[in-house]
Amino acid sequence: MKKYLSTLILLLAAVIWGFAFVAQKAASSIPAYTLLFSRSIIAIVALIPITLIFDKLSKGDRKLFGSKKKPIDISKKELIGGIVCGIFLFAASALQQIGITDTDAGKTSFITALYVVIVPIYALLLGKRSPINAWIGIAIAVVGFYLLCIKDGFTIAPSDLLVVLCAFVFAMQIMAIDFVISDCDGIRLSLVQFATVTVLSLVFALIFDPPFDFSEITAVLPELIFLGIGSSGIAYTCQIIGQKNSEPAVASIILSLESVFGALFSAIVLSERMQAREYIGCALVLAAVIISQLDFAEIISKIRNKKDRKKSA
Repeated sequence: MKKYLSTLILLLAAVIWGFAFVAQKAASSIPAYTLLFSRSIIAIVALIPITLIFDKLSKGDRKLFGSKKKPIDISKKELIGGIVCGIFLFAASALQQIGITDTDAGKTSFITALYVVIVPIYALLLGKRSPINAWIGIAIAVVGFYLLCIKDGFTIAPSDLLVVLCAFVFAMQIMAIDFVISDCDGIRLSLVQFATVTVLSLVFALIFDPPFDFSEITAVLPELIFLGIGSSGIAYTCQIIGQKNSEPAVASIILSLESVFGALFSAIVLSERMQAREYIGCALVLAAVIISQLDFAEIISKIRNKKDRKKSA
């Protein structure tokens, strides 16, 4: 049951991120680090009351703002883990945002989604084997992403290399979450993660971005609010909670559905018509997700048991 609930939570994250591609492109007029700072500070403002509500509903002894001895109830592992995850998330988001301004959105989503290949390779290097169904799903998903995202041939531009690096760093963030989540509160981990992104993006914005222009920010305020509350606050928290009972390779396949939802929402919101190859790509990625959820060992065992019962009868 926990496995399927985790799947639904990860799927929700993918849906929100899919729509975020539209919002992210619309808000790309804002300098990359300023955009990251704006959406991260909104995410923190949204996550604080969510943490307080969950503390109350859980009826445990944890309170975000506690006693004088411990003014903020965040464990050492949540703090260190959140900082590490935040550093990876900041680097990946910055690379993606800088890259997306000079490249096609479809190509960006395809290259970013290649973390589905990188995650199980990282896991293998760390001595964590991914199930065979995950590798089959990955192979099918890559073909699906290509059909879905790449329309006019595939060439690598300098901005694309930034997005390639982004895919590698996103994979690191997924693996970092898998490493620390077992003994952490997911919402607190997300809160520390975005506090880290906020600090880093502010420092980089002050160094590399032009001075804050509030008129530019207010012009895309609805997009920023969605990116802050939806994409950052809700979706990344769903990712952390969903990964708690999922294999990292399987989780990455489900999360990569953001490319499919991105294409669908672009068709709905921006009236972009999808071609036959794009629909085939969507179907292949969906098939990859379904295959990644199957337990081949259990299926084979059931088939053998049925055969044995027939023989004994």
